[in-house]
Amino acid sequence: MKKNLIKLLLCATVVTSALTGGVALSTQKVQAAEKDVFTYAIGGDTGNTLNPLTADDRFGLMTCHLLYSPAYRVKPDGGTEFILAESMEPSQDGLSYTMKLKKDLKWSDGEPLTADDIVFTYDALNKQNENLYINGKPIKVEKVDDTTVKFTLPSVSASAYELLSSEVSIVPKHIFEGKKTFDINMLKDKVVGSGPYELEEYKTGQYLKFKANPNYANGEAHIPTVVFKIIEKADTAALAMQNGDLDAWIAVPDLLDKFENTDAFNIYNYSEGRVAYLRLNAEADSMKDKKYREGILQAVDRNEIMQAAYNSDEFYKLGYSFLPVGNEYYTDKVEKWEYNLDKAKELVKGGAKDLKLCYVAEDSLQEKEALTIQAELKKVGISVELSGVNQAAYMKAAYDKKNKDYDMYLGGYVMGYDPDSFSMLFQTNKENMIDYNNKEIDELFEKANGTLNKEERKKYYDEAQMAVSKEAIFYPFGSNLRTLVTSPRVEDVKKAELVPVYTFGDYAKLKLK
Repeated sequence: MKKNLIKLLLCATVVTSALTGGVALSTQKVQAAEKDVFTYAIGGDTGNTLNPLTADDRFGLMTCHLLYSPAYRVKPDGGTEFILAESMEPSQDGLSYTMKLKKDLKWSDGEPLTADDIVFTYDALNKQNENLYINGKPIKVEKVDDTTVKFTLPSVSASAYELLSSEVSIVPKHIFEGKKTFDINMLKDKVVGSGPYELEEYKTGQYLKFKANPNYANGEAHIPTVVFKIIEKADTAALAMQNGDLDAWIAVPDLLDKFENTDAFNIYNYSEGRVAYLRLNAEADSMKDKKYREGILQAVDRNEIMQAAYNSDEFYKLGYSFLPVGNEYYTDKVEKWEYNLDKAKELVKGGAKDLKLCYVAEDSLQEKEALTIQAELKKVGISVELSGVNQAAYMKAAYDKKNKDYDMYLGGYVMGYDPDSFSMLFQTNKENMIDYNNKEIDELFEKANGTLNKEERKKYYDEAQMAVSKEAIFYPFGSNLRTLVTSPRVEDVKKAELVPVYTFGDYAKLKLK
């Protein structure tokens, strides 16, 4: 799956954590309590290979976020944070943008970072996929001078400003030009980037250690060392947090009570705009009949599923569309496939009686969702085999459009703020990750992105949300909150800004007491 234009997670919530194999980072003499070291538990290994242009799992993206910078990023409030760029200005006709870079930018190895690197990165992305395309045509990228880049659009695009940001990791031309791949072996290769940190050490299955990059465009980080400690079980991570071995951890609801009502920890609840969902595999023989799919969706109850995972509606909001609740274009005026046991029994009676559900085994929340769905479908005479696999196996299966091994998938994603970023899920001429092949949906996304009139966009996106729902393949549960627990020595969380996927918008702004 080729990505890096948007913050994307089509696999798991991956908010669990814990220590794999029992080799604690403390044996490597790196302690959370150690001065000037910020230790954060992450729920899975990034793998030895890192690719800044195609990373699409949460922990790979978090790693890229420390090592590389975008030119600018669109913030949750709709504002812009400029990093490598100092400005990005549209032309009057809306058909081009001019990016001006900050002066004297450098890569972490001291080499100059110029417009050549910007053009090289966007050209590389255009060669890999059509994510930077508008109506089937690429955005043209050209160097004006060493600090100026011009982007020319093939037609007006309401989402172009965010599309050209979307956390695109700018990569060094002098490192990758001439290589056949953007893959980096973190055990062997020196990683050269422009992010707030440099990779100092990686131990497979144990941790990633980063040191502050003195050439970071927004100022050298306050904390000299950041450690991502690889942990895969929530209860072990919770214990490590209580014991002072961690500075930060993403908590699961059923373990949160250990950290509440005490000055020993700080708790931050925030939304990533994440949408959790059940997807029926359109390629599976069992799911060819639309009426049968409708029966499956009416046999499950999104509220019961979310309650099982999150314990309380304090941590989630039910949602009925592919857009997250809270998005300004979200509508619930869609086919909701409300729970109806009698109707479900009637619709599924002629179909498959044995189904296989795939999910990420390390994700305790998905496991609860899977168990709930298994119990719900049993009521309509369908036996569900639960197939929990590791994240790599999940990604391989879920985005292989010819795969018939599984009938259903659990998942969740975090996209951009502009609704056009969600077109990658359903639009045939893009990545079409949910595997829709519907010309009406394609046309609605194109029309919505091809007008700058907000009312027209709203109309088209309303229709797109309805069209997706009617297909009875994609069943959203809603959006959940993410809960960060930190030790009291962690300061300036608000300045670093809590954001989707990466947790912190800028790790360089964090401080330790």
